Amino acid sequence: MQRKRTINNKTGDVWISGGASNDDDGGSAKQKTSSKRGSSKNIISSNISSDCLHELCLPDVPVALKLVILSFVGFALLVVLTAKGRHAHWRYKNAWHIRAAHMPQPLLDKLKVSRSSTSKGMRSSSSNNSNRQSATSRDVNSQSIADATQQMLAQPSKFVDSEKKLKQQLKQLLDKQNAEKKQHKVNPNDSILGVKISTRYLGEDILPYPNSKGNEKEWEKQMEDRKKELAIIDDKEYNDMKRQYNEMMEHHIEVNDRVDHALGGEDTEEERIEDNNNNNNKAIRPPKGSIQWPSPSEKAGSDTTILLKPAFGTHRPNQDAILIFAEGYDLSIYLAFVESLLNTGYTGDLVISISNEAKLKPGVKEYLQSHSNNSQTDTVNIIAYEVNWSCFKQSGETASGSGEGVNHCKMDNAFGDVNGNPISDPREPRPVATARYELYWMWSLQYNKESWLMLIDARDVWFQLHPFKELENRGKVSGELHLFGENADAVRIGTSNYNRRWLNTAYGEKNVKPFYDKPVICSGSTIGNQDAIETYLRAMVAEYDTTLCKQKGCDQGFHNYLYYSGKLEKSLNTEGISKIIVHEQGKGIINNLGAMRTKPLTEWGLYDSKRELVLNWDGTTSRVAHQYDRDKEANIMVKNKKKQFERQWKAANKRLR
Repeated sequence: MQRKRTINNKTGDVWISGGASNDDDGGSAKQKTSSKRGSSKNIISSNISSDCLHELCLPDVPVALKLVILSFVGFALLVVLTAKGRHAHWRYKNAWHIRAAHMPQPLLDKLKVSRSSTSKGMRSSSSNNSNRQSATSRDVNSQSIADATQQMLAQPSKFVDSEKKLKQQLKQLLDKQNAEKKQHKVNPNDSILGVKISTRYLGEDILPYPNSKGNEKEWEKQMEDRKKELAIIDDKEYNDMKRQYNEMMEHHIEVNDRVDHALGGEDTEEERIEDNNNNNNKAIRPPKGSIQWPSPSEKAGSDTTILLKPAFGTHRPNQDAILIFAEGYDLSIYLAFVESLLNTGYTGDLVISISNEAKLKPGVKEYLQSHSNNSQTDTVNIIAYEVNWSCFKQSGETASGSGEGVNHCKMDNAFGDVNGNPISDPREPRPVATARYELYWMWSLQYNKESWLMLIDARDVWFQLHPFKELENRGKVSGELHLFGENADAVRIGTSNYNRRWLNTAYGEKNVKPFYDKPVICSGSTIGNQDAIETYLRAMVAEYDTTLCKQKGCDQGFHNYLYYSGKLEKSLNTEGISKIIVHEQGKGIINNLGAMRTKPLTEWGLYDSKRELVLNWDGTTSRVAHQYDRDKEANIMVKNKKKQFERQWKAANKRLR
């Protein structure tokens, strides 16, 4: 009989009922409080008298002690009632192998059964959707476990395989010894009973035991020789594993460094570009480079920022871009470059470094600004930077300019500290042709990684077709770097006094002599996706920091050394470059013509005078003609075009006024 207890809040008396009412299942205690003393309808059964209850409720015992006693009794009762369930749970958790049939199946046991069913090709069917989904899930899990196990078992293990082979060889010895025991007359020297054995597998050609007792000394000598050979092999394998581990760790460090930014490293590429564009008056936070090729800004400190801002124009990150260093030229040079580019239908960005306004030639700024309307998407968008240089003659005297690249210069106010305060150029004065790669690097940070960027000379370039059309037709790619060679029949590194001298000066003749028979790769013409170009530019600046080669033209030495030494190739898929393509002269987007000056381009078959077009070797039109001015006919053609462009611009400018 279940008892039912009730506490009177006023007196503290506890009333215990020995029966259950009709609407009570008898399995739980119901507690009710009465506001009136002696309210019997809520607390007492008719089977027990009030006097009896009063005796059972210990009238002489204080109320607090009554509560303690009853709580203890209740807890003891709870322990007794739940003992069976707790015991069943323990058996389920700790002794699944003795689990009762009605108990749920533990996860580990489920996996074992599921795997066993999978290996036997058994698939259970179910009558409802929920069961089918559960079976499918179990099948997927069991199949994944089975696949993982097979992959693990398929992994080669030198030690396990050697142990298996050793056991096989020793079993053969045991069989021979058992067969010998059955023979009655055996020469002791020919016996194999009691011969020495090796506990190490040394190959199929040397058994871990001698052929006979008499052959033990010769066998021991062979064993010692083999152990020495294996020791050398083991050392080599260990060193190779250590080298691979070091390379792997260096790779992870470089990747992490690339992701890590100067001020926290959590911004994505898109966030960084958007932040730079939306904060034109603030310093740019450049990403860090790698250990091999750090960001050019890091030479001034890890928190260095970029202060250089466009004089006019705004970058469009999702567009392709052409980057040129074009300081000190008159209007005709800009006209030839921009107008020929416009005629190809190119509508991307054109980023230009020009002289500061005080040194600009007449009409240059007005012309460039006329093509610097960012809202128009059907024409070229020009972004111009005015870089301030402090230049010096090689004697150390102050110079008024770069002296066509002969003087050595420092960039002013290009870099700043973390608060945006200008800091001095961290590099020694060098030719602007070398320093331009730092500018290109700053500009490259403004574009998405899939944008195509072209680095090209400004003075001697003529566009004939859209420069990126054949690349864009392939769809979106990233990580490609395209290099363009000069004519290999006309000149090679070893036969070019200039190229040979640049490489020898920067790296020493011993290090570059193997490249003498290689074609020259032109540093004034390079194309790639933004991620590949950004990596290439860090590499070019790092080569200057390493060699400190200050000759005008050393950048071409860096360019060729990076490729022919294998430095760029070793960085594939680790530094932002996934593919390097070197195009032979006259077989790519940019046609380098400088080495062809030994005879007219018409004789080479590379110029059509009737159509006034520079051609590739297959007779197609070259998209970009570089160094056209080395040929008389091509140079005259471009000069005439310049005059035509100048007349058109002056007429248009006059109408605007």
